[in-house]
Amino acid sequence: MPFSVESANIIGSNDGRHWIDSHCHFDFDNFDSDRESHWGLLQKFGCTGLIIPGVRAETWDHLIALCEGKPWGYGLGLHPYFLDQHQEGDLQRLENTCREQMPKIKNMSKQASNLIAIGEFGLDLMLAESGHKQQAELCRQQFLIAEKLNLPVILHIRKAYDEVAAMIRRLGFSQGGIVHAFSGSYQQGMALVSLGFKLGIGGAMSHPRAKKLRGTIARLPLASLVLETDAPDMKPAFWQGPDNSPLSLLILAQIVASLHSCHLDEVLLLSNNNVLTAMPNVKRIISRH
Repeated sequence: MPFSVESANIIGSNDGRHWIDSHCHFDFDNFDSDRESHWGLLQKFGCTGLIIPGVRAETWDHLIALCEGKPWGYGLGLHPYFLDQHQEGDLQRLENTCREQMPKIKNMSKQASNLIAIGEFGLDLMLAESGHKQQAELCRQQFLIAEKLNLPVILHIRKAYDEVAAMIRRLGFSQGGIVHAFSGSYQQGMALVSLGFKLGIGGAMSHPRAKKLRGTIARLPLASLVLETDAPDMKPAFWQGPDNSPLSLLILAQIVASLHSCHLDEVLLLSNNNVLTAMPNVKRIISRH
């Protein structure tokens, strides 16, 4: 199981709270054995929606089908981790697949498209230097597709915040989106916020050595932050079980509340509102359910 009974027990009661996990990989096979029961547990604790990014072209069809009839928004993208698996023609396939989904987005039936973004894609300078140039071009092309289709983006960035911000300015990209797992400086975060982005924060801030990141999060305005788990990955320091779960978001929210000296409910409400601002189609998806 990707979560444990002990993990659920440390959450406590729902108390009528509602929340959205702005970044998780609920399509990964870690959840295959108990995805429906896990989703039932998440709903019991107040989860009203998930955002699930696509990372490889070969997984897009599965992701689209998985989200049908659920309050799960998906993105389609080409992640830099899988640079050696991306194929010639994947960028054109990305644009074509998104164009196919676009007319279905506004349909209010449960069979409507749950496409909300292009992504997850970006620039990861912690990966092999030999692929940096190819990464940058792949990133640039996906920005262009998102701008053409008027879709926000889900960004993966490591050690490249300044470079990606410069690319956004150079391209004149105007659709905004979410920067997943933000770990940059306060100045880098505010630069991205000024370009129309929200900053995803999650399990990384829970680790004892993350004092600098927690300090940055405490300075960043709550209006710029969205909560995420990256489940089944990025397991927080406090989490039990072999894999992370979207359920950990409630404890992550409490950490943020402590950093900002405010109530948990305020953090959850602002995160939800920020998700809907960054990804407008999420509201339509959730309202259908």
